[in-house]
Amino acid sequence: MFFGIPQGHGIIYGIILYGTAAIIIAMFVRAIASWFGIDERYAIIRFLARLTDSFIVPIRRIIHPVGIFDIAFFIGWFMVITMQHLLLQALPIGW
Repeated sequence: MFFGIPQGHGIIYGIILYGTAAIIIAMFVRAIASWFGIDERYAIIRFLARLTDSFIVPIRRIIHPVGIFDIAFFIGWFMVITMQHLLLQALPIGW
């Protein structure tokens, strides 16, 4: 199924799947907004910043931006996707 939880999987699977997908989408929207100069003056960007800063800020402390590229964003995005796959693989069928 494209938009549903696969057959035989439970609600925990859906929570992990859709929760991490929401974080990934929030990170993407925030990155696109930063390219167009939309900053935290807007309420939606403040909300997205609060949602995604817990993943990006610790990485930014270690890895600083290189020119115009924010490497911390890409590493955070990769880590969230990796976490999603590992958690979904670790769940038993029916959870």
